[in-house]
Amino acid sequence: MSPTTLTVVTDPNTELDSVEAEVSQQPAPEVIDTDTAPVEQTAADEEAFVLPPDATASYLDPTELQIAENVRKRFDLADHPEQVATIEQFGVRAPVLAEREPDGSIWVYEGQVRTLVARHLGLPLIPVWVTDARSDLDPAERRIARTLDQINLNERRIPTPASDQAAGIALTLELGASATRVARATQRKPAEVRKIAAVGKSGTAKRLLDENQYSLDQLAVIAHYENLGDTEAVQQLLEVSRYSIDWTAKRIAAERAETRDRLRESLAYGAYGFRILTRQPDTRGSEPAYIPATELATTSGDPVTAELIYTDPAQWVVFLEVERDAEFIDVDSGEFIDPDTVDWTTRGNPEAEPGKGLRRADTVARRDRWTPVYYLPSDQLEQAGLGLLVDAVDPDDEAAVAAAEQAAAQREQARQDRRRVIELNKRGADSFERRDEFLTRLVSGARPPAEAPAFVAESFARRIDSAVLHKVTKLLGIAGSADKLLEAIHAASPNRAWMIVLAMQLATYELDVDKSFWRVGEGSTRRYMRFLGQVGATRDFALCDVEQAAAGEIDYHDIDIDSPPRQAASKETKSRG
Repeated sequence: MSPTTLTVVTDPNTELDSVEAEVSQQPAPEVIDTDTAPVEQTAADEEAFVLPPDATASYLDPTELQIAENVRKRFDLADHPEQVATIEQFGVRAPVLAEREPDGSIWVYEGQVRTLVARHLGLPLIPVWVTDARSDLDPAERRIARTLDQINLNERRIPTPASDQAAGIALTLELGASATRVARATQRKPAEVRKIAAVGKSGTAKRLLDENQYSLDQLAVIAHYENLGDTEAVQQLLEVSRYSIDWTAKRIAAERAETRDRLRESLAYGAYGFRILTRQPDTRGSEPAYIPATELATTSGDPVTAELIYTDPAQWVVFLEVERDAEFIDVDSGEFIDPDTVDWTTRGNPEAEPGKGLRRADTVARRDRWTPVYYLPSDQLEQAGLGLLVDAVDPDDEAAVAAAEQAAAQREQARQDRRRVIELNKRGADSFERRDEFLTRLVSGARPPAEAPAFVAESFARRIDSAVLHKVTKLLGIAGSADKLLEAIHAASPNRAWMIVLAMQLATYELDVDKSFWRVGEGSTRRYMRFLGQVGATRDFALCDVEQAAAGEIDYHDIDIDSPPRQAASKETKSRG
């Protein structure tokens, strides 16, 4: 072993198999693999130092000391010449702490860098406080206490890399420590400890943590999917900018939830004998893998019916399309309800009476509509005794062939248009929560954004009638509000009052937006989305694809619905360092 490097030596209470596995994964020993990295004690350190009970003071050869498990995984003496110079000039004056195991070996758990420097400088002896290892403690409890001590001690000296701290916190939870205990020991909140622990178990998230480009919440999302083994989700998150991670994560979560729901809804079809598709197949092109039942015909030229499909379900595969919140049901019986029989003005108003012949809005709930779409694998076309509908016409009749081909192309276009509508509606629905979070942050401050006054003034100017416009231009002011809102405005500072005005305007615009807002691309919705894009540029918010379409920045026909949703590039105003 080189006197300037340390080879990983795991806690002596760790099982031999796990020791060999951990050592085999370590890099070549040019860099120290475990270390607490303390330097000579300062006055503050000496004041905080507590002599271990029953400790024996000794001067020992540093080359005979073993290095115990450490939360730090990487350390190079060349990066810290001041520590080397101090010990070279004054020697090791602060004793290191070590434990003597039953086999007589002595393991340094505090002062490992001093031990390393002493080896490097060839010092024959260093001061050591030695205690006998406690045999009455569970090995896991010893490791928890040691890891927490190292995290705190390192932060007062040479800070441990953030990734190593995260791995250490993850280790303490794995060993059985509660998040509350670790939070107290590391001066953090329990929720933060759980997120850091998730990051500590993810190689990708740990690397990004040291690069300091992502928030802890964003890293926790990446770690969550990597720890689940969802490499596709991790790849999607890494392919977008940090401004897009939150939106992308919500879309991934929604897609995973939808897949679970689809599988649940598909159970009945599977029990009937159908094979199940978890993703809608691509039916475009001349040789698709799956052919929609609507494009098939019997040998007599008749279209394929549901009755024919169900005579041999094993031949077919089914995909369930979903339209979110498309159906209305009675909250008690679950029966379908005609939305035209509901008095929607009673929503949120328990004292309101419904109109004649109508029912209250709170007696109705929404649920998703699942529609089965049947496909036949193209390689089973002959075996099924079916043919393409386009081929069912007389091949010698050119006009009939052309008409059949045109009809087939129109049906395919209708399928793609429907698929686009369903997908973009889902993205539109998903964007509500995301914008709510952004709007909450936007209006929580004491000062509105610089763009707000012009936006609000233009919005009012476009909505008021001529009489009000005359009065506004004469008095150069705006008045009118509910009593409680007036009280809030009177109690607010001028800037905060402007923020309340902005909040009212944003709420008005937001209530005008439905899940198909991506179709619009003009009028008030267009101006609203453009405003969000402007103010979001310096607030970690960028328009997603359906919002860009509503803003008129892109054509919704150009949105790639087969790829993860994207956001517009957002201007970064903060250093990535």
